[in-house]
Amino acid sequence: MELSDVFNEAKIPTVTYVEPKEGAPLRGSLLTEGKHVTLVGPSGSGKTTLAERSLQELGIGADKVLLMSGRTHSVASSILEVFGQQFAEPAELGAVTPFLAMYDFILIDDVHHLGTLARQELAQLLKLWHERDVRFFLIGIAKTSEELVGSDPELAIRNDVHQLGTQDREFCSRVVELGESALNFEFEDDSRNRVIEASRGIPSVLQATCRIACIDADVVRTVEDKTVVSVDLPRLRDTIVKMYDPRFFDRVVAVAKGKRQATSVHDTYLDIVTELAQSAESEVSREGLYHAIVGRIGDPAEKNRKSTSFYNCISNLPDVIADAGLSDALLYDPTSATLSIDDPAFRFYLDHLALERVRQRINIRTSGFEYDVAVSFAGEDRPTVLGLVQALQDRGVLVFYDFDQQAMLWGKDLRVVLADVYANRARYMLICLSSNYPERDWPTFEFEVGKDAADRRTEEYLLPVALAEDIPHLVGLPVTVAYLNLAELTIEQLADALVDKLTRPENP
Repeated sequence: MELSDVFNEAKIPTVTYVEPKEGAPLRGSLLTEGKHVTLVGPSGSGKTTLAERSLQELGIGADKVLLMSGRTHSVASSILEVFGQQFAEPAELGAVTPFLAMYDFILIDDVHHLGTLARQELAQLLKLWHERDVRFFLIGIAKTSEELVGSDPELAIRNDVHQLGTQDREFCSRVVELGESALNFEFEDDSRNRVIEASRGIPSVLQATCRIACIDADVVRTVEDKTVVSVDLPRLRDTIVKMYDPRFFDRVVAVAKGKRQATSVHDTYLDIVTELAQSAESEVSREGLYHAIVGRIGDPAEKNRKSTSFYNCISNLPDVIADAGLSDALLYDPTSATLSIDDPAFRFYLDHLALERVRQRINIRTSGFEYDVAVSFAGEDRPTVLGLVQALQDRGVLVFYDFDQQAMLWGKDLRVVLADVYANRARYMLICLSSNYPERDWPTFEFEVGKDAADRRTEEYLLPVALAEDIPHLVGLPVTVAYLNLAELTIEQLADALVDKLTRPENP
């Protein structure tokens, strides 16, 4: 017998299949007439394996199951359209329902990969299909059941949800024993324990650790003479991390970089990833992250800078996770203010990932400024400036913008506070030029402060932006200083240009 037939994390195991504790309850739901069934769990937990084996054991053959994959229909905006294409019928409830009723189950694997609108429509129609004796067997990640039940609380009594997670030591030991028997080898006692503990109860990781250990011992098929296998745990873990690299590494880097792939100019996203990796827990509170990243900073100015960056990053974290493609493994819930890992394989990966590899892939910032940029503008131009500020904040840039700082400015001597901001607390000063700018007192004051600060800086500080064509030259600004012009660029392009300036490698 070949090793790949015994231990193989990439396909459904047959020789080493062990039914998880969720097996019997799942079969009970499948036998209950009229019930939809949902099986959820992280990737690698064995959902598809359990589903197929359960159907086989109940005598529900392939001809009685319409098998579909959410991945295949990820761009579809309508579940009726999906079924219409499947049966070459109009995308209408009355047209597709008779065809669906021909099957015992409509099994949709990876249902979370369906488009948002298609999932919402599916959730809305499940109740109607229940009344017409059409049964669905849905397989996906944990959020699948939350979306379905959240759409209609009554659906909870028509849809049995089974959560498949990590497995206990007895399960893992049985998998190992079946593999040892099939290949005619045995692990040393300590090695068996190492393999089981290293897997953290994740079936796919257990399959991978056993396969790699056998390869190291040259047990690639059933051997004639019983072989004793020992395990080099550090090497085993390194090999498994490399196995998961294609799935996770670039996504971890994307989260560490932050919003829209622009490096967080204060590396706070990297700090969040680091703390999550070092915690060894699957759930971390916002307060815990704040204490670890901000609370231990002693210098008041640095602590204030980091605090501003932290809350900006936290507010954007759900979008950052989604943009990185990690939503099926990592979740930030603003309501409970917790960052949680939904995929045990991702927890395993973070436990053993060398974070220096992540740091080497992003541009580590050393800026000591509280703000990346302070904007100076005339009040008449606020609508345009607000659009630019929002575009910058979307990219993780820390912007001093007066309306965002009203609590801080309230009751203060504005000349003192603004002089400090424009002279010392921002890395760049963005001068938003219009015909109104030189005519207003506060822009004139801010510009004078900025000019003095620029004379003391070792790199460029004043960044002029013309808000329209034919803006007159600003007296006091050297004519050789390069401008950007919103008559030639969109606000999005201008924001990208500033991010590029903040994150370019040649900047300190």
